[in-house]
Amino acid sequence: MDLVNAQRGNCCKAARFLILFASQTGNAKAIAENISEECEAKGLVHSISCTSENEKFSLETTDCVVFVGSTTGDGDPPDTARKFWRSINKKDKSCSAFAHLSYTVLGLGDTNYTNFCNFGKSVDRIFQNLGAKRFYPCGWADDGTGLEVVVEPWIEGLFPALREHLKYEESCSGSLNVNESKLSPDPFDTNKNESELLVTDLIMEKSDHYKNTELDAFEIANKLGLCVLQQKQLEGLSVKSCHFPTDAKLSVPVLPASYLVLKYQDALTEDSISNFKIPISNAASSVSEMKLISLKQLTARNAVKTAFEVTLQFRDTSDIFDYLPGDSFGILIKNPRAEVNLLLILLGISDVADKTYELTVDPATKKKNASVPGFIPTVGSLRYVFENCVDLRSVPKKPFIRTLIEYTSDPKEKQRLKELVSKEGSGEYSKFVRECNLTILDLLIIFQSCKPPVTVLLEHLPQLQPRAYSVISSPRSDPRQISFAFNVIEIKQGETVTFPRKGICTGWLSSFVDLIKKNEDHLGDMHLNETFEKLTLLDKNEVLVNVYLRSNQNFHLHKDNSIPIVMVGPGTGVAPFVGFLKHRQALLLSGNESEFGESWLFFGCRHRNRDYLYREELEKFHHDKILSHLKVCFSRDEDSAQGPKYVQDNIKLYGADLVSLIVDKRAIVYVCGDAKNMAKDVFEAFTSILEVNNDLSTVEARKYIAQMQIDKRYLQDVWA
Repeated sequence: MDLVNAQRGNCCKAARFLILFASQTGNAKAIAENISEECEAKGLVHSISCTSENEKFSLETTDCVVFVGSTTGDGDPPDTARKFWRSINKKDKSCSAFAHLSYTVLGLGDTNYTNFCNFGKSVDRIFQNLGAKRFYPCGWADDGTGLEVVVEPWIEGLFPALREHLKYEESCSGSLNVNESKLSPDPFDTNKNESELLVTDLIMEKSDHYKNTELDAFEIANKLGLCVLQQKQLEGLSVKSCHFPTDAKLSVPVLPASYLVLKYQDALTEDSISNFKIPISNAASSVSEMKLISLKQLTARNAVKTAFEVTLQFRDTSDIFDYLPGDSFGILIKNPRAEVNLLLILLGISDVADKTYELTVDPATKKKNASVPGFIPTVGSLRYVFENCVDLRSVPKKPFIRTLIEYTSDPKEKQRLKELVSKEGSGEYSKFVRECNLTILDLLIIFQSCKPPVTVLLEHLPQLQPRAYSVISSPRSDPRQISFAFNVIEIKQGETVTFPRKGICTGWLSSFVDLIKKNEDHLGDMHLNETFEKLTLLDKNEVLVNVYLRSNQNFHLHKDNSIPIVMVGPGTGVAPFVGFLKHRQALLLSGNESEFGESWLFFGCRHRNRDYLYREELEKFHHDKILSHLKVCFSRDEDSAQGPKYVQDNIKLYGADLVSLIVDKRAIVYVCGDAKNMAKDVFEAFTSILEVNNDLSTVEARKYIAQMQIDKRYLQDVWA
């Protein structure tokens, strides 16, 4: 037996391979770790590393690589992969540098953006150019339609491909199949006191505790000001109803290995938390504390969407960062307090939420390279973590839901969760989880017998990411201030959305308007901004916002102001262009510039009199010749029914003029706004006018724009 085991060990050691990942927001890391755990279960011996951990791996001495990489920005590598990318993309590398290497690539991207999976495809191209050979076809997963649509079948086919390529023999492989993975023992003890499974603590404002009251999720949420679907409505949700027969065989993923241990201490948390710095990617400056000094509504009260302009001012001149018009900055945000309180109650940890904990890696874990997530303090309080560190609004990934099955006591609820994570139920997951933006809170409200330990959430919830906004001000006007515009995001109650909510950041900012409305009688009939200033004085408290300048930005005016520019920005997409024009206005007033190249702005909205943002400013820029051409359209106004409805219609209408600027005068095109529809339609519109007015085929026109992107002459600042 010992001889057999020794031979097996030698076989496995010889067949070792590397899983390498490059992640920006955590998706690529989570998928790579999922592949790693499945490999462990199947006896496929390997190592796993992030591209930033260059001391842990070497492609020069590695024979086989499974690469999982996301694309960020305008087709750029993640921050964690920039050094890796430079190292493999050196011009002096031999064309046979990777001749020893076999590989495959799983690229993550979003077809709502132009350069879909560009980083993954670039790694594939470089590997090929350096002599490496694919042992398994590359996969390109689309976050716009659901990563799992490509990821799951790609991973399923990866394992037999690895086994064949690395010449694994049956004795060298584990006998455990994904479908045969044993479930851990039911964590629920039938002898437990029933009251322990009921929520008996309710934290209200200022941590008031209401003990010895048995409240269901509906009652708890309503006491916290969250209008949750009633119990009968919850029971009727499709996401909760089993779709398959109870005896159906379901292919359920391997149970992810747990790896965190949490212990409570008696010491206070203030010092440890104050010293903890949440890691921020794409930061070009340190975090500055700014105060909110102005709040202005940009839309009429009957507009479909409500838009505001906010102005912030640096509290300390030493914190001022240098920015350019077109730059964007990040706002550090917090999860809404009511949602955090509800989560603490549903998890049954409200009584320890403010205690100090110590978080460590379980020495017995089977997870490779396990470590405490960098965005969670190893010493702190759970309330701090759930408010500041983890994203409660993220859509739970399948490994997360797979783990929650283990802590669900109701047989029907457990069966339904199995369906949602199974291979057979992939359509159900897409329809009721991903497309409906189900959150962990929704899930715990709907599946009320699911009572996971808090470490499960800490292991699976991703980092709470800052929210980015484009600057609409010019540093030449007042370097102490920055302004930005936003639409208030409204998420309506419905299938899987158990209570209505607003966007985390836009909801917080717009809450000051609600505060104003509550005080209208006291303050009288005043302009919104004046009312806000008056409220701030009465309250004696400044509204403080933590911000930082984002890096790797190219959405700027060219240094040569004689180059023509074409700006396309419907809705709040007009924001950076207001900044462009303000900057040019400031240059003229300062005498630093006397004239500019031709400029076009294409703006669109629903109604001229409801949501024509910055109408007075734009028309004045046009009147003062700072803006050469202002082309607007209104998609819902009856008197505009015969004219152009969308910005792409106006682009086609003025195609001959625009092509002359683009081809003959090397104009720069800027596109800002919605990536899902507008950016694609605008791209097609420019393709069309190049075909018609420059005698190009569709393929040639697309190549022309692709070259413009490479030359930084077709720039996009878009969001999904």
